[in-house]
Amino acid sequence: MKKILALLLTTFTTFSAFSQYTYGEPVPVKTKEGPSGIKSTRFGLFIAPNSSWMKPTATKSNDGLYNVSNTGSNIGFSWGLMIDHFFDENYGIASGIQLTTSGGNITATYANPVSTVAGSPSTVTEANIDYRLQYLEIPFGLKLMSDNLSGGIRVFGNVGVTAGINISKKGSYEVSYTDTSYKSQISGALIVKDVSGDNEKLRGGLSVTPVLFQMNLGGGIEYQATDKMSFYIGLFFNNGFAPDVTNPKELKMDYEGTFSDGNVRLNNLALKVGMFF
Repeated sequence: MKKILALLLTTFTTFSAFSQYTYGEPVPVKTKEGPSGIKSTRFGLFIAPNSSWMKPTATKSNDGLYNVSNTGSNIGFSWGLMIDHFFDENYGIASGIQLTTSGGNITATYANPVSTVAGSPSTVTEANIDYRLQYLEIPFGLKLMSDNLSGGIRVFGNVGVTAGINISKKGSYEVSYTDTSYKSQISGALIVKDVSGDNEKLRGGLSVTPVLFQMNLGGGIEYQATDKMSFYIGLFFNNGFAPDVTNPKELKMDYEGTFSDGNVRLNNLALKVGMFF
């Protein structure tokens, strides 16, 4: 008797549940969401034009032989995949993978008058190199997101670290150096020779660091257009802090001699525009 009553109760409960569902209606599915309706894990794409520059940490090279300065910036861009994972209402982890083109212009000038190296062949007297670099990068940082302010608009902030692997190193250069084949017929002193190259591959295994670490800080605005899609714009500052990005003593280009710089760092300021879906 008890088994019959249990069977009738189960049948009645099942029938009641189906009687509330009309064929063709969508079956509700629960999704885990983050702040104010944002999915806890989401993917997106972005592009970010940037202005990059190289900054020596000192005005002179470590050996004291060269005065070093930043003499120009480059326009580059980044693009790639964004991944956000929210583990609380208003903060989470921001990561992804991206390709970044950047660089800068560095000038190193021999600190003594040229006449003092007249008897020393293969001495670089001045070198100007416009570096054009490309890195495959993985950012990792903390993302802070506000609640929905009005009309689907939210404000966000981001702080973290980016690790990059160098995949391309090119540059245009102008180098002056003393050469034994160019001597004054009167005094026998060495003559300074000038060489240059335009957008050439930089030869020398460690002339540019193969791995670069940058700290990044940024913020912006996100607009949620639909339940699944949102648009995003932000301004980011990326500060290369380790290691030194260039090692000109490793360069093996069309000139004789070597020179050093003042522990150069690579920085950029990027305007990031993207879409989450």
